[in-house]
Amino acid sequence: MEIKPIKTKADHRAALKEIEGLMSARPGTPKGDRLDMLATLVEAWEKKRYPIARESYTDEPLGKLRVVPNFLPPPEDLVFREESIKVTLTLSKRSVEFFKREAATHHTQYQLMIRRLLDAYAEHHAQRQDRRR
Repeated sequence: MEIKPIKTKADHRAALKEIEGLMSARPGTPKGDRLDMLATLVEAWEKKRYPIARESYTDEPLGKLRVVPNFLPPPEDLVFREESIKVTLTLSKRSVEFFKREAATHHTQYQLMIRRLLDAYAEHHAQRQDRRR
């Protein structure tokens, strides 16, 4: 079993790819041992390459805190139809992929879920403005 040190990003990617293929290996088998060794090498390389900054905490007062309630609805509540206006909007790939996955889970269109989320946001803040008047 040849194990090489991880020296470059390419070595790191290759090790991660091999680890992915070994995830079902049973402990104590040659494949399981290789998985353990590769995981140890990857962990050491990542720790050296991407160190986590240590934060220091003090006992100083935080000041006045305010709890902000989570008013956003869960994905399953974003599914229903109503009158709409077509607009062009550029969204992050990460957000669109999230909504596509959730829409598939709930057998609906991801655009409808995004629209409902925006509607809930607008409604929430419109109510807050109405209360201030």
